Amino acid sequence: MIGASGGVGRSLSRQLLEAGYTLLGSALNQADLDRMVADGFQAADLFVADFSSTQAGVTQVKEALGRSDLPLTAVISCVGINPCGPLETTPIEVFRRAMEINTVSNLAIYQATLGHLRDNGGRFVFVGSMAGKIAFPLLGYYTASKYALEGLADTMRLEAGQWGVPVSLIQPGAIATAMVHGFAAQLDDGLAQLDEQGQRNYGDYFAQQKALSQSGNSPAVSPDAVAATIIEALEAETPQTRYAVGNAVDLLELRRSSSDNEVDTVFNQWLPGSRLA
Repeated sequence: MIGASGGVGRSLSRQLLEAGYTLLGSALNQADLDRMVADGFQAADLFVADFSSTQAGVTQVKEALGRSDLPLTAVISCVGINPCGPLETTPIEVFRRAMEINTVSNLAIYQATLGHLRDNGGRFVFVGSMAGKIAFPLLGYYTASKYALEGLADTMRLEAGQWGVPVSLIQPGAIATAMVHGFAAQLDDGLAQLDEQGQRNYGDYFAQQKALSQSGNSPAVSPDAVAATIIEALEAETPQTRYAVGNAVDLLELRRSSSDNEVDTVFNQWLPGSRLA
């Protein structure tokens, strides 16, 4: 499993081990790995894979696979970062890093492990997002990376499917992890970094996203709930291609049943003062 030390990844790791699975999992850095060992995970089953450099991350994965004498029967990827900010002002370098970690790394892992899964009758499960189907203001880079992952997963499913290798995409909404809990502070920091004109131009969107992230009407689901859905995809005889989780269910239905203009109007109606509605 790629990304075993994050909120969803750690919960999933624990559930898989409790269910009797043999797990080979990555942590982002040595400190995360040490924390997992302190929580009771076996050090022999863990390795560092830093996907800020995809090439280095894949090398680490291949080395870990080479040390294991067990057949690889499933690959689960939970890697992801969520930079926020206006497309007009957020540095392009931030976009490149988001694409590298959220999208390119998943393709690289697919390339590195498809041969194993083809030989062993295995499957892929990638953790995407409802943002892979519906765009959110200030989350353009994250949204683009998840849209791209959707397209890759569709093609993977067709190409790998000829050998009976299923590809499933998990589409969570908000998840109660450190990344989500810290989103309001991340928004505050992002707004503070804009100049006075930028704050006038985008302040309403920052206020909107902060209010939505703290809204009781769209509660974040627990990492355990997302992990349980991943296990459902892992164990299903015929897994679904996509699994929506939490508030993603309603928002994805809105996306399916509404025109672009109708969806835009909904978002704009949530703006303070609804000045663009």
